[in-house]
Amino acid sequence: MARNLFGGTASDVAEDIDGRRVPWAVGTVWDGPSDAARQITDLTDADEAPIIQLQADVRGVIPPFYGPPNDAERLWVDFDVGRIALVSVTVGDRLRKHLTDTDPHQSRAYTDERLAAYLPTRAAEVQAPTGDSWLSAVVTDDPTGNVLRLRTADGDERTRLRSTGALYLDTIGKKVPLCIGAPGFGAGKTLINVSSTAASPTNEGAVFQVRGGRLRHQQRHCHGLEPGIRPALFGAAPAGRPTGGGRVGEDG
Repeated sequence: MARNLFGGTASDVAEDIDGRRVPWAVGTVWDGPSDAARQITDLTDADEAPIIQLQADVRGVIPPFYGPPNDAERLWVDFDVGRIALVSVTVGDRLRKHLTDTDPHQSRAYTDERLAAYLPTRAAEVQAPTGDSWLSAVVTDDPTGNVLRLRTADGDERTRLRSTGALYLDTIGKKVPLCIGAPGFGAGKTLINVSSTAASPTNEGAVFQVRGGRLRHQQRHCHGLEPGIRPALFGAAPAGRPTGGGRVGEDG
């Protein structure tokens, strides 16, 4: 901690009981005004030479001195007529610095450090916790609300994740709205699974599936899929049994 500067102004003087200045008066320094206060002897003069007490100059003015190394802003001096408070003469400089510093309390640095694991700054990465959710949103059956919404600068809504859990995919321009990469998925591996139950990768409750398979020929127009890809079979399935079992790219 730093030592703050005291004394050296017209108001920092040694006086007698009648308010007259006392040249060469010797005084002591305390950390408070009460009888329980401690005397401070770890002081230095303006040249940082150690002193243990104060001595006024020929005018009765308390010369500049540095207080204890604990950032004390106020001390009490006693010239045998009671303790009088002295406030550091550089407190204004520290206040000005405090007001102009970018992060005087280090609260911004602390907040940035704590939030880095939850809300990443631009171009940062978040380490997802093992066995836990990095981000959860409590939602309601609100068909008008969004958990996540993309929009253009002029306000047009694009892709939205609705509060109901529905996902709306709207691109800017003629872009492929959904691309699914499944390298290494062989024949029979499920790529897309639509269930009559809550979302699940299992076959239980499946009403529509797309599975991996070899591409045999190109199909130019097939329910909106890319040329060369045929959809799985559509239609209702018996309970516990997926519809069709068609595979991407195979003849129907």
